[in-house]
Amino acid sequence: MSSNLQLRDVSEAVLASMTEEDFANWQREQGTHVIYHRDRYWKETRFGFYEPIHWLARLSVKQITPPALLYWGFRASLSEDDAAAANGSMPIHLLSNLEGYDLQTFSKNRRKHIRKGLARVKIVELIGSELLQEQGYEVLISAVTRTGYGKIPSRKDYLAGLAKYITPRHRLILAGIIGDKLGGYLTGYAINGTAYMEHRVIATAALSTDISSGLLFEFVQVCRRNGKIREIVSGQHPIEDSGLCAFKEGMGFPVKHIPTKVCLNPIIGRFICWRYPNKYYRLTGLNTDVS
Repeated sequence: MSSNLQLRDVSEAVLASMTEEDFANWQREQGTHVIYHRDRYWKETRFGFYEPIHWLARLSVKQITPPALLYWGFRASLSEDDAAAANGSMPIHLLSNLEGYDLQTFSKNRRKHIRKGLARVKIVELIGSELLQEQGYEVLISAVTRTGYGKIPSRKDYLAGLAKYITPRHRLILAGIIGDKLGGYLTGYAINGTAYMEHRVIATAALSTDISSGLLFEFVQVCRRNGKIREIVSGQHPIEDSGLCAFKEGMGFPVKHIPTKVCLNPIIGRFICWRYPNKYYRLTGLNTDVS
């Protein structure tokens, strides 16, 4: 492993919070088409389906209207004042008690896993792309092959994309190093008071070290040091993956249903519910047939 890997000790890692406008500008730089609609920023997450770029922005009812002329659906989280207007929910893994997040809050067994991960894996912040250039592609292949999530780009495209991926002022990247090998990494960003865990990419050979527990625990500690982050999102509820759900809940991220306003084309909504019930659940919070 090269001696100049642009690493920083995790105790010095910082996650700065962006404003919603900052995040929108960053997304545009990444090539995302962002729409400004009723004082909030939206994007097309699937063809014809729109939602705010900041999931937990918690909009008013008046702000949740079609952000584009052509669409088959849209949804947005609701403010506390307008929660009674909800017709759906966003099922996510959410940590909302950062203040009390330390080893003593976990069960004996979970503390054992976290300590194992912290002891066997050196966790650092990546502030440059050199380590990912050297070893990241193999880790990505291993993770995607095991989980089936995501796509494997060509090595050329992977390396070309790293320049945009390493943006310390926006994205935090924590890496786990085992010996002289990259075992995996976790990325995230923060908008106002909400942090989002973005990617968790772990090589299969590293799983036995409990690297996932160590990385997630340290990510929360970085968020705690920010002082303004009040909640952390660890993705939507993967109801079909009981093992992943158990891991997230065991690490302090229970499933929460955030009130939303959802609008779906009835025909498309019924088709998704019939053909992709788990995706329909994540879109609407409903785990039943469309009525």
